[in-house]
Amino acid sequence: MSGFLIGNIFLGLSLLFASISQVALKALLNRLDSSALSLSLLREQDLGFLAWLVLIGAMIVAGFLFWAFSLTKLNLSYAYPIACSSALLVALLSAFFLGEAVTLKTWVGTGFIVFGTALLVPMN
Repeated sequence: MSGFLIGNIFLGLSLLFASISQVALKALLNRLDSSALSLSLLREQDLGFLAWLVLIGAMIVAGFLFWAFSLTKLNLSYAYPIACSSALLVALLSAFFLGEAVTLKTWVGTGFIVFGTALLVPMN
């Protein structure tokens, strides 16, 4: 496999792990009373909550490691704009799993990001 293909696989995994971890973290934090968010509140949570927190932390670390691996194979000027297209994935996941209302303005802005990213894809 070419370095470019491997780099893009790592980049895709980075986007996937980063996006899922952000939505999962938001879902987990929605379970807390945000007015009393503190370390003592985290100590009061059940084991399931803490297990999810550790899993989400592991996904964030995995996303970062895949990002670092992708940078060993891809130019940053190529990889970073594509990484910014994770806005589309986060918007989709937050609407689907969190029930968040995503406005037309958000979809248009996200569309511009994706369109700009498409301009970076090399043509053969």
